[in-house]
Amino acid sequence: MNVALDIEDMPPRPVGSPVDFFERLSLALKTTDATVLDAAARDFRGIYQSAHEYISNQVAEHLPPFLGWLPASCDPGRLREGYEAGKILVWVVPLEENRVMVFESLRESFAVLKLA
Repeated sequence: MNVALDIEDMPPRPVGSPVDFFERLSLALKTTDATVLDAAARDFRGIYQSAHEYISNQVAEHLPPFLGWLPASCDPGRLREGYEAGKILVWVVPLEENRVMVFESLRESFAVLKLA
C-alpha cells in the first residue's frame, strides 16, 4: 500500500489492529487528514468475519448464557437495525481472508469521518 501518511502525526494504532491500520483506513476513507483518521481509530472495535459477527457478540454479552445462541439465529439486517437504533453506525474496512476491521461510530459524528 502506498499512502503518504505522516506517521509522526498519528496516534498509536489501536490494540489488535493490523500493522498497516492507518494506511488501510486512509485508503478506505480516502483521506490522509490525521484528525479524521484519529477519530475513526477511536471507533475501532476489532477484527471479525463480518459486522454481523461483531453485533451478535455485542448483543450476546447482554443475554443470559442459555440464550447466547439467539443473536446468531436472527436476521442480520434486522439485528443490525435494532442494534444501531438510529444512533450508531457499524461500518467495516475489508481485510484479507474474509475478515474485516469493524468500527462503531455515533451517527452524528459519522459525517466527520467522510463516510456519509
